[in-house]
Amino acid sequence: MKANAKLPLTEAQQRRLTVTLASLERLLAELRLQLEHAPSDLRLTRFEDRIAPHEAAGLLSHVCVAETRLRQIADELRLKALTDSVRRRLAAGLELAAIHLHECRPGGGLKGCGAVAPATADYLEHKIPELEAAVRSVSLRLAKAASQVEGSSYG
Repeated sequence: MKANAKLPLTEAQQRRLTVTLASLERLLAELRLQLEHAPSDLRLTRFEDRIAPHEAAGLLSHVCVAETRLRQIADELRLKALTDSVRRRLAAGLELAAIHLHECRPGGGLKGCGAVAPATADYLEHKIPELEAAVRSVSLRLAKAASQVEGSSYG
């Protein structure tokens, strides 16, 4: 996209505006999704301070206005979109989670939290590797799917 001659920006200014607006855009999109589809509690995460349904409609209209104004600025300044690899972000998150899991083994970082009861140590030494293997399986399938997509794009 060609720069707007009426609203010139240096490369640094354009980058700063793009990053700032992209960050705001992601937050507004997340808020909109939360308003449209309230999150369900997970096993280890309980969502609190939820937005009540009667608040959601009014707030959603304000989010839409903010998103429209944001898009207008980006269009008028002719800012280029950033890229965000969903697959890479998830793969990196899974790798980090696997590292944290490994550190939860009794012989690892968990011992820094105090003595681990023998029965608990036995349980964790058996169960954590199973969970690590399951996470690794997800990571490998994610990577395999990526290589198949890349192969078909250029094949």
